Amino acid sequence: MKKPKIIFLLIPVLILVYSICFEPYQLEISFHELEIGTKGKNIIAAHITDLHTSSVGTLELKLIDSILTTKPDIIFITGDIATPGGTVEGYMHVLSQFHAPLGVYFVQGNWEYWEPIKELSDILKKTNIVDLTNKIVHIKDDLWLAGLDDELAGSPELDIYESIPKNAKIISIFHSPTLFNSINNKTDLAFAGHSHGGQIRFPFIGPLWTPEGTGSYDSGWFQEERARMYVSRGLGNSILPIRFNCKPEIAFIKINY
Repeated sequence: MKKPKIIFLLIPVLILVYSICFEPYQLEISFHELEIGTKGKNIIAAHITDLHTSSVGTLELKLIDSILTTKPDIIFITGDIATPGGTVEGYMHVLSQFHAPLGVYFVQGNWEYWEPIKELSDILKKTNIVDLTNKIVHIKDDLWLAGLDDELAGSPELDIYESIPKNAKIISIFHSPTLFNSINNKTDLAFAGHSHGGQIRFPFIGPLWTPEGTGSYDSGWFQEERARMYVSRGLGNSILPIRFNCKPEIAFIKINY
């Protein structure tokens, strides 16, 4: 067999090996800054999504180290902690590492319905993580946080916004990005996950496939009405343990208000 032909045949094999054995463990730490007000104040938020974790491994250690290094004021976990084969001990081991002065807040994703964690409420309490699903909380000053249930598998209650003061600056967290279509006139800023960025992304083309509930919001920043939304590629994988040109991610956002 001629050498060029051998090389041609090896390329897809090498890409597959890289996509299974290397890229899924290469955490990308992204930093962002934006304004939603003009009072000269700010907070730093960490956005974690789609952990799909069973215990502390290579990727989780990198995630924890990034949080310890950056020291965010607040942490948002936008669903899909659950994973097939996950254990209470494994979830506890990971979630107990997340701490922030203004709190750690969680909302449910579709996998919390598809692969229910029976002890989830107890796990969150023991790790001091607030389940903000279909709830609101005052963060500080005129900043409010709204947490919504997953649009794909759950029942988001949009009337929670009615209890927030009219002149407040509102941050919303939820799992499936398509919910943004329903709340982009109710919030100033939003964070979602679910898409995993597609996991396999081709240069100049984009993701090979995204799950239902993603819509056109596959990864990064989007603007609709008065609101901006960030969709993270997440940490874990969905269905297939593979990533190509779509590294797992934790995002840190400086929010000026």
